[in-house]
Formats: sequence, C-alpha cells, structure tokens
Amino acid sequence: MSEDLFTVPMGPVGPWDQLSANEKAWIEFIRVISGGRDPKPSPTRVQALCELLDAG
Repeated sequence: MSEDLFTVPMGPVGPWDQLSANEKAWIEFIRVISGGRDPKPSPTRVQALCELLDAG
C-alpha cells in the first residue's frame, strides 16, 4: 500500500497568462459559484479548515 494516499492540491502559481486553460476555467468556476465573495483568510477560518481536513 502506498504511503501517498492523498495528493495535496496546489494553487496556480504565476501570472494569469501563464496559467493553463484548465486552471483558468477552475478559477472562473469558483468565482461564479462564490458570487465573487472571496472571504479573506482569518485565524479562525484557517483553524476550522485544518480541523476539517484532519478529521478524516
């Protein structure tokens, strides 16, 4: 059994024009479904996310 059970997703890096068409499409999809409301990270949100990811 492989020790690498999960792959951690990485965000796109670099200027917009250097992103792949797939990366651009996902970013636009997230913007559409979030209604442009991108909440800023806060210590509370980061801790909640860490707890959620560690719960599995």
